Amino acid sequence: MLEKMKKIISLGMAFMLMFSLAGCEKAQADEKNERVKAVKVQELATDKKPVSLDYIGTVDSKDITKYGFKSNGKVSSINVEKGHKVKVGQILATLDNSDINFQLTAAKGVLDGAELNIKKAKDALDYDREYFAKIKNLFEQKAISKDDYDKVNLKLEQSEAAYLQAQAQYEQSKADYGYKTNLMNDSVLKAKKEGVVLDLMAEENELVGSYNPVVVIRSNEQIVNVGIAQRDINKIKLGQSVEVNVEGAKASGVVTNISEVPDEESRTYNVEVTVNEGKYRLGSIANVDFPIGEESGIWVPVTAIFSNGEDYVYVVEGDRAFKRTINIEKISDNKMLVKGLKVSEKIAISGMKNLDDGSKVKIVE
Repeated sequence: MLEKMKKIISLGMAFMLMFSLAGCEKAQADEKNERVKAVKVQELATDKKPVSLDYIGTVDSKDITKYGFKSNGKVSSINVEKGHKVKVGQILATLDNSDINFQLTAAKGVLDGAELNIKKAKDALDYDREYFAKIKNLFEQKAISKDDYDKVNLKLEQSEAAYLQAQAQYEQSKADYGYKTNLMNDSVLKAKKEGVVLDLMAEENELVGSYNPVVVIRSNEQIVNVGIAQRDINKIKLGQSVEVNVEGAKASGVVTNISEVPDEESRTYNVEVTVNEGKYRLGSIANVDFPIGEESGIWVPVTAIFSNGEDYVYVVEGDRAFKRTINIEKISDNKMLVKGLKVSEKIAISGMKNLDDGSKVKIVE
């Protein structure tokens, strides 16, 4: 019985050895037949890159001016059209000034009368002052009575009051005439600065109210309004130069205003960027880069990074490529500042699309 058991055990060990050798031969064959994938690599090193904040803004006009008449009336003429470029002093629209002209004529008559009255009052005052001086001298010499002196003094006081009243009436008439003159001048709307007609709010022969907009003009100065997050607002400075990109058209800009109070809805701070180059349509979307300095670290080409629920690269060690998860910190041009890699490590930068974790690779130049 014992001999029989020894034979069975020996036979089992022989079979196990045979299968083990077959498995090793198969593994060696698989390894030999494993596809080797060619990759280009980059050895990692610490580098410095300029860093900027990238935001999206909206093109707007620096100033939008609404021109309206200071008095009610009927629009006599509209001298511009939407989209027209205007220069300083150019006539935009006129108001029928028939009524204003009548009022101006009447005001001029009142002013002329007030000028005549004040001249008469001044002449009378000068005469009474001179006469009072003589009477006062005689009274001091006791040549006339106190009653005669009081009568002349009263007459002088009345002349002074009459002159002050005439002067007040003159000033009032002068102010009214000036007001009517301004209304006459303002019956012609003129552009106060260069710009483009944005809208017309009235038509010829239409009745308009005082100060109601008739012509709307936007200035030639263009700005881009950008909403900046609270975490970044302190990194932006007044006078800072930025780059603006509108549909591929690049231009330089300058930060000209930074809001101190955030928007109630978005909780972002509005930053105004003035753009002196190029002309863009109002409302266009602009990409704005705010340079904020340099950042030192490991910068990896964007094309070497995969994103599939996580960000990762392939690190090449010997003849194998291994998947390595990374954290992206910043982006500059076509490179990204990352965490999770070490200096002197090699990453695949070409040929890595067919790689899997642990793939066998061959480094090529």
